[in-house]
Amino acid sequence: MESLPLRRLVTGAPPAPDRIFFNSLWYKGHNNPRYAELLPRLERLDPYLVTCSDERIVRGVQYRAYRWSSPFRNRAVMRLAGRRYRSLFTADNEQIDSFPGGVVSDVDDPYFSEREIELLSRPNLAAYVVTAERAARRFESLGVQKPYHVIPQGVSLSTVTPELIRTAGEKKVPGTVVVGYMAAHMLTSDDRDGGKALYNVDHLLDLWEEVRLRAPHTQLWLVGGASDRVLARIGARDDIVAFGRLPRDQALAQTANFDIALYPREKDEGIQAAKTAEYMGLGVPTVSYDYAVTEELRETGAGVLAADTRSFVAAVVHLVNDVAARRVVAAAASRAGAERSWDVLAKRYETEILDRYLP
Repeated sequence: MESLPLRRLVTGAPPAPDRIFFNSLWYKGHNNPRYAELLPRLERLDPYLVTCSDERIVRGVQYRAYRWSSPFRNRAVMRLAGRRYRSLFTADNEQIDSFPGGVVSDVDDPYFSEREIELLSRPNLAAYVVTAERAARRFESLGVQKPYHVIPQGVSLSTVTPELIRTAGEKKVPGTVVVGYMAAHMLTSDDRDGGKALYNVDHLLDLWEEVRLRAPHTQLWLVGGASDRVLARIGARDDIVAFGRLPRDQALAQTANFDIALYPREKDEGIQAAKTAEYMGLGVPTVSYDYAVTEELRETGAGVLAADTRSFVAAVVHLVNDVAARRVVAAAASRAGAERSWDVLAKRYETEILDRYLP
């Protein structure tokens, strides 16, 4: 996504009255999949991005500097933007505090903190967006009375071409069932940030040992940036393939070749997972623990939900061995995923939310 320079807020020509300001940290490599897919499709948005390096150490320093300076930077940038823009679309609720015009906030990662409740109750917030109804209900119970809309996580189906999928599928070993997992980062508990359920794959690798014992004709594909410790744990074994971090379209094409996808989070963090939406959109059956945030897998038939580790492994092994059952779940995933195309969701976002609240 092409960024506008911040100096334009001072020296550039005034934007058209219907343009919407957006400002965020951005990465050359991985970004939050929701915003990487959604933002370029919102035609009225003017993105002013603070872009980080794709080199890990430099990126870490830039990120910490950005977070440290956020209170001061937000005030300065939002006030400058408020002189030229009537409207703000934000993924950072702290920006609501300093922007004088109307705001729509996308709250894909709610904290439900006192500060967040205060910001979502500000007079200039026109509406907010969540990925699941239960998040909005909780905000309401905490006193937020603003209008809300639910735009779930989606998948970019248009960028995953049949050619890409075929090329990615050439890595399959004939007669092997591919069980897969996709994440931006894959860490162990000894890694920095390895304690976060979002990134930790220790439990996934433990589960895999059980699956592999009961279904030896399987292979685990890991799509995403695995740490050195994760790669050391995998070693040279031939039943696990770590693809590393791939460009977005290639990562999705690789994922489309999973026969079974895994969502092995050990706790419900209350945030709808982009991964399960992507798995559905790609028509891949998913095995997950039974959480409120993954209940759509059961409701749509797109996956199997497990109560505990034993039943999780059993569900994977069942789908490995029962091709007919796997095809039924895959078909349900494809049907449900068709409604999760980012092209469809972005159009809804524009017409139902931005055009209504930030005309």
